Amino acid sequence: MALVAGTGAAAHAAGPYPYAGSDDIGRRLTVCATDLQVRDVVGVLRRGDTFTVKGFDGAYKEWVYGFAYGRVNAHGWVQNGWFCNA
Repeated sequence: MALVAGTGAAAHAAGPYPYAGSDDIGRRLTVCATDLQVRDVVGVLRRGDTFTVKGFDGAYKEWVYGFAYGRVNAHGWVQNGWFCNA
């Protein structure tokens, strides 16, 4: 079963990984989800791809803004809770 993040609250609640926080701004984190949709661009990060945290949206930092490396190679939003090393 593939784990897909970024599609809604249910996917976010299921994230078994650490959440990125304010201390992670400027850090390049590794994605642990099988597939992590990048909003505002058409792209998907895969497990092992990296994402540099630039900021957050939402009272609980549910969404993380930053730069998605790898196949996406653009700025966008991803759902929090899918990073290996946050």
